Amino acid sequence: MTKSRDPHWDNLRYISGTLVIFGHLTDTVMDRDGLRWLQIATWALRVPVFVMVAGYFSRADALTAREARRLTESILVPYLAIGFLHTLEQRYFWGDWTFQIAQPPWAMWFLLSLLFWRMGLPYLAQLRHPLTTSVVAALAVGYLADFGDFLSLSRTVCFLPFFLLGWKLRQGLFAEALRAEWSRWAALAVIGVTCVTAWFVRSDVQFSWLRMSKPYDRSYELPILWDWVIRGGVLFLGTVIALAFVRLVPRRKLPLITYLGAGGLYIYLLHPLVLRPVLRWWGLDWVGPWYEQALMPLFAIALSLVLGSAPARRLARPFVQPRLPWLFRDEPPRPDRAEATTGTGAEPTVPGQRKTPAPTRS
Repeated sequence: MTKSRDPHWDNLRYISGTLVIFGHLTDTVMDRDGLRWLQIATWALRVPVFVMVAGYFSRADALTAREARRLTESILVPYLAIGFLHTLEQRYFWGDWTFQIAQPPWAMWFLLSLLFWRMGLPYLAQLRHPLTTSVVAALAVGYLADFGDFLSLSRTVCFLPFFLLGWKLRQGLFAEALRAEWSRWAALAVIGVTCVTAWFVRSDVQFSWLRMSKPYDRSYELPILWDWVIRGGVLFLGTVIALAFVRLVPRRKLPLITYLGAGGLYIYLLHPLVLRPVLRWWGLDWVGPWYEQALMPLFAIALSLVLGSAPARRLARPFVQPRLPWLFRDEPPRPDRAEATTGTGAEPTVPGQRKTPAPTRS
């Protein structure tokens, strides 16, 4: 019997995935005020929410052989397969055969970080305060020069609080607050204030603060011991805005959106392979007035509709959700299954050992 999907999280997955497309599409035209404003206003609704969704569906079970096989099949192999597709595109456009494993391109860092998060979750769950510990770690790694793009180390640590927050939400954290009537109005206020504030600070916010992919860049006038303040503010505001978004997205099935959200990973992983030739062949230098800028989110929506569709999923499934039974050896039968095949549930006895009679029931 298959478990039914939760439409709430599929809705979140689709919307945040579409916003990720918009972010990558407009990354080269951030000098346009409208696009820069929308990038900043929607940052917390993009990657932080997508990471929270991944955490929500993660388990802190022990890393058994079965779980290791699942991680290999669902994360590591797609990471290598889609990375190879990126290599083919780069070869076509620039004649470069570089296979970027250690420094993943575009959205590929998410898969690599997801692998680390899920492998580490059973151990992080043993901590007394895993969320607090992850925040402290995210603030501290900014001082370490070795934590950068290599193996997505910086993002793995800095976005870990959002992953653990999603995991905690599955366990009931903020459950009552996220369903209360008052929280709907509070969430609306948060999103409204975010949109208004983003307009006034659009020229001051640096995107390196939001990406958190490198150590502190020392581009702002703060004593070195206070570098963590900006990152701490980003994590705090990102959490508040993301939770407000989670509260506002409908929990019921939405026509088309819920279905497409079930293929959110396809949207997230495949869109760079489409955007690279689009930006290479046509570019966005022509984007000027507001009505041309408005075409960018519309294009992002159209692309997410295509990538989340059934034909696109069928075509890309060998790369995004491969099934590789030939790669793994057959699993030994579980003890309970072995007993069932013998037709007895009796415990095995050691030769020469007297079997203790079972106690009589009164």
